[in-house]
Amino acid sequence: MTQPATVRTPTPRAAPLRRSGGQAATGGCFGDVHFLAAVREMEALGLRVTAAPHPGSCPFDVLAGRGRLRWFVVPTGPRAVRLASLALIQPLRPAARLFKRAMAIAAELGLPHLWPNGRVHISGIRRAARGFDAAASQAAFLTGTAGPHRKLTVQWMDARGGIRGYAKVSRTPAVQALLANEGSVLDQLHGIGLHSAVVPRVWLREFREDGAAILATDTVRTPRQPCCTRLHASHLVFLEELAARTASPSMPDGNGLLRDLHAQLACLPVPLTEAWRQRFDLALEGLAFAPDLIAPHGLAHGDFTPVNTFLYRGRLCVFDWEYAGYAYPADYDLIRFLLALRGTRRRNHVDDCHAIESALIRNFRRPPAAARARLTAYLCVQALMLAGRRTSADGMVSTWEGEQAASSMLDALAVHGRVLR
Repeated sequence: MTQPATVRTPTPRAAPLRRSGGQAATGGCFGDVHFLAAVREMEALGLRVTAAPHPGSCPFDVLAGRGRLRWFVVPTGPRAVRLASLALIQPLRPAARLFKRAMAIAAELGLPHLWPNGRVHISGIRRAARGFDAAASQAAFLTGTAGPHRKLTVQWMDARGGIRGYAKVSRTPAVQALLANEGSVLDQLHGIGLHSAVVPRVWLREFREDGAAILATDTVRTPRQPCCTRLHASHLVFLEELAARTASPSMPDGNGLLRDLHAQLACLPVPLTEAWRQRFDLALEGLAFAPDLIAPHGLAHGDFTPVNTFLYRGRLCVFDWEYAGYAYPADYDLIRFLLALRGTRRRNHVDDCHAIESALIRNFRRPPAAARARLTAYLCVQALMLAGRRTSADGMVSTWEGEQAASSMLDALAVHGRVLR
């Protein structure tokens, strides 16, 4: 199994929501093409979504996520379901966690959602939910982060707010490939029978005639179960078992990984700037002196962050396996988790780089050359993944999310010369 390829996709379009009388709803979430594309994915589940009430509909508040790049569509009642819906919101920053706590208190007291950014009315949820789980009758929605890999996530709940499972829905071929990869990986992991972690079990894989792909899984999450906000021993035990139980002779070696990075570099949909070409050339040239240091050790999760893990009865629960594959350098998941934790505080990217390199050496006993090589390889993989999602306007090369961090850290690693030469 290899890492799914990043496919460039057009900006999603969707018919506007309509108010009563046929007037288009505009402004806020209603003017966001990504929100409207998520509405189309809701409709693929058999739901009807309108800006005004319609027969059999229930009201849902629309809450803005980070930078209005994502939206949460949460029911206004019953109270237990409102409270359970907040499980979709898993902030890491202290201020955001306090704000979520305030939202939970408001829900417990029966007060309105804090600062809603709009309201929609949805019908058909009970019928759609029971197509996934007989006890499910309620739902909350996350539209996904704006971008080419955006997808709808549905949290299915019962009438008492118990979380029954999740469904992911997409009409985008690139995302459908990721969902297919996740389903395949989950099947593989259940076949292995991991001891150190709980992973979701696939309920349903379906490709519908209207072009929507659906992946539904169960969960052990409860409404009051937060994501992990620090690295636990259980994370390390899981990573060790995952590598040991999935190691295979068919995995790429260090040279194979470097060839894959060169191929991705050559196939970027938008040309790189001269500064980035030189940065990649320097990093990959340095890694070529000791490719064994970055050779994959087994399957990697690919997006191993605090928000994709939580503790359940003394074990780790790990979900969102869309990006899982073998084409990742050693320690990729560990570095991703550590950098995500660093992102919860005031940041200096160069300090982050040095702190992670130091942690790999001192806390995790990696040889200095291996620590630097793996951090460099991680940054190359991340930068290529993010650069592949860029768009260009009028022939001008655009920046991409995480560019400043990746460039600052790669430059810091190369400041004393080539990585390993």
